[in-house]
Amino acid sequence: MSVDSLVLSLRPAFADLIFDGSKRAELRRRFVEGAEDFDVFVYVTSPVRELRGGFRVERVWKGAPADLWQKVKDIAGVAKGEFDAYYRGKDVAYALKITDVWQFESPRNLAALRAQFGDFVVPQSWRYAKGGEVGWLQQQPKVSVRR
Repeated sequence: MSVDSLVLSLRPAFADLIFDGSKRAELRRRFVEGAEDFDVFVYVTSPVRELRGGFRVERVWKGAPADLWQKVKDIAGVAKGEFDAYYRGKDVAYALKITDVWQFESPRNLAALRAQFGDFVVPQSWRYAKGGEVGWLQQQPKVSVRR
């Protein structure tokens, strides 16, 4: 079975920028190769602690941080100083081009996720979504935010 869904942890401020449309590229210090067309479920970290919605990965950029900045500077939702601090000491940087953003009509808090899936694990950065999670989450009513 091929896995084509991920669960990604984001701080509330960055999640808000994705869902309001001002952040169209998500920055990562590590990421999986070949994730184009993956669905990404967004888990918003403390103090929110909920699975709020998601997006589709249109493209994954990988390269030296300076080169990556040239590709994402207008869509990453961060200033150059913040970008540089995030990738300090890294030779390779990743960015996900975001498309098809949606939110759950009823976001799922951590307690509900653990009640539904006893083994639901909040990722430190990202993880593959498990088979049972994928089917259930894909069936939850969604509201399209933007393309």
